[in-house]
Amino acid sequence: MTNNNSFTLVTDCKLCKSNNQVKVLGLSPVPIGDRYLPESEKSTALEVFPMDIMMCQACGHYQNSGFVNPELIYAHYLSRPATTNPVLSDAYKSYVADLLKLTTKSELFAVEAGSNDGAFVSYLQENGIKVLGVEPSPNLSKQANDRGIPTLNDYFGFDTSQKIKEEYGEADLFVANHTFSNIIDNNDFVNGVKNLLAESGVFSMQTHYHLAVIEKDLVENFTHEHLSGFYVKPLVSFFASHGLELFDVKVVPAKEGSIRCFIQHKGGPNKLQQSVADTIAYEESIGMDKVDRHISLINFIESIKTKLHDLLDSEVENGKTVAGFGTSIGATTFSYNYELGELLSFFVDDDPYRHNLISPGLQIPVLPSKMIYEKKADYVIILAPLYAEAIMKNNQKYLDQGGIFIKIWPEFEVITNV
Repeated sequence: MTNNNSFTLVTDCKLCKSNNQVKVLGLSPVPIGDRYLPESEKSTALEVFPMDIMMCQACGHYQNSGFVNPELIYAHYLSRPATTNPVLSDAYKSYVADLLKLTTKSELFAVEAGSNDGAFVSYLQENGIKVLGVEPSPNLSKQANDRGIPTLNDYFGFDTSQKIKEEYGEADLFVANHTFSNIIDNNDFVNGVKNLLAESGVFSMQTHYHLAVIEKDLVENFTHEHLSGFYVKPLVSFFASHGLELFDVKVVPAKEGSIRCFIQHKGGPNKLQQSVADTIAYEESIGMDKVDRHISLINFIESIKTKLHDLLDSEVENGKTVAGFGTSIGATTFSYNYELGELLSFFVDDDPYRHNLISPGLQIPVLPSKMIYEKKADYVIILAPLYAEAIMKNNQKYLDQGGIFIKIWPEFEVITNV
């Protein structure tokens, strides 16, 4: 590793420790994607960091070339996906029901690492389960505790697992929802899971599926929060090296393509499901471990960028106003890779938590959604592409008044009411 206090270059595979890494995708350097700041901090220049994707030629794992100091990311974290997204919230409720089918115990203790504001843990709690969240962001862990959801403000790893085990006992269920890809030391994390997990316990890990990221051009997944791109084959070997067994896997629609992996101690009570072998067979059939697997994604990014600028460069020069709808972490990835800094006058978002802040690096103001009407934006680029249809439905009035929406996924599309 090479460390400059803010960014650490990683040369070893985060799973198998091999140093046989090859660069497979080079994206635009970006700042911390969720670092929206108050207007009063406009003089604060945010550093941009490399966004290069490496593939391990020993096990096939994908990971970022390095990581940003997590204290810079999680000191004040804004992203609360399950709270602000009712679709994801409903999916979590169904997910909890599936988890409870994996045990016959009447009294359960469940731990979630990366529990955010406690949304998922709260659904477990509603089922009478003793719960504990572990969340590194001080503001989000405080929100959870204020809501009556016991939450430890810490990073999860072996040392934390030992503290929990001594105070609360072993965990029957351990959950990591869209957290495992954010972990710097996955080996320490899994050592912690193994230490804390009861003999008959289940570790449920849901994360974005790198196969779907590539096949569906999910550009917003490339951020400094997401340090790894997972698919099943390398994970099976990784968990086995820790005395754990990935016994079932489901591809779920969350975030347009995620995998939910169920893991137990080797020799645990749950039968190895055919889903694991079938998923690996498909991954091998499409060459998930090939160095040229990202070419179609590279072409997609270049195509969208070209079409955006072909349409909007001259319009902005002629005084037209362009806004961006959505300020998720992925919006920062889009803004830099599509070079939107000179095009956007402002962002809008439905989440009041982000209003009256300025965007990471580019320092573009974030306003309430109604401002696309008050400021009479001529064009609105939808930067929350998975929710484009809902955004347009909720803002039909904008189209009726002559406004123009631009979709950047799954293909470039200009939407008018004409």
